Amino acid sequence: MASQVWKTELHLPDEASAEALGAAVDGFVLGQATFELPDGSGPGAAKRWSLEFYTDGMPDWGVLGPRLALAAVECGIAEPEPRAAPLPEVDWVAENQKSFAPIRAGRFYVHQEFSTERPPPGTIELVVNAGTAFGTGTHATTRGCLLMLDAILKRRRPARALDLGCGTAILAMGLAAATRRPVAAGDIDAEAVRVAAENARLNRLHPYLRPVTAAGLEHPQLKRGAPYDLIVANILARPLMRLAPSIAQALGRGGLVVLSGLLVEQEAMALSAYRAQGLSIRGRRRLDGWSTLLLAR
Repeated sequence: MASQVWKTELHLPDEASAEALGAAVDGFVLGQATFELPDGSGPGAAKRWSLEFYTDGMPDWGVLGPRLALAAVECGIAEPEPRAAPLPEVDWVAENQKSFAPIRAGRFYVHQEFSTERPPPGTIELVVNAGTAFGTGTHATTRGCLLMLDAILKRRRPARALDLGCGTAILAMGLAAATRRPVAAGDIDAEAVRVAAENARLNRLHPYLRPVTAAGLEHPQLKRGAPYDLIVANILARPLMRLAPSIAQALGRGGLVVLSGLLVEQEAMALSAYRAQGLSIRGRRRLDGWSTLLLAR
């Protein structure tokens, strides 16, 4: 039986140090999140960012402590004081199911399997159950991508599409359901790929969608699918920037790229990485402080 999940919180002076310490524990924790603290929060006015991470049982400070200490030294900050405590034993999947109302994004209608509401006429129904992988359609980045894809699909029907960082495969399934053509999909997280494959079967889209575990485009199946007419990547700003050369290389002539996972204030730095690869912006959509960008050659 799994241990009780513990949450650890670190207060940090800026976003860069929060990202650096998060990177230091990446792979050693169940999950993590960084966010800016409201004015006046935290022990000291200068501490404006929080890093939270979760562990299966009490954190192993023999492993995590030195990594955090080294990252703090490299950032030039004092080693932060961790606040760790066990989380209440709650069935988070069941709680998530209770709070997840169906959503409408253009022609796409996303709901969980237990929902009793009937999809509106003319919509493309996607069933995504709450689970252990990211992506139930409620986040602004996923909704932004679905709305952007809906607009694209009104003008063209891509023959070769890729969902990079597919999570639960909402975007890949939306493309497959709308086009009835194969869609390549990959995620660095093997658990996400497992859930994505389950969702594809649940939606009877498995003939079009066989997701793979891959870091970026470094997988033979994803390489064979290039050049792509459409690449969707809903990840985070810095991974998107690192992937710019490989995404541009995999994009076919006249192809489109949809990027999300970006805060509005991160648009400029993400765009600079893709402009350096010869792509230009063709559209953007902003929801709840998050940005979805449409790029083309």
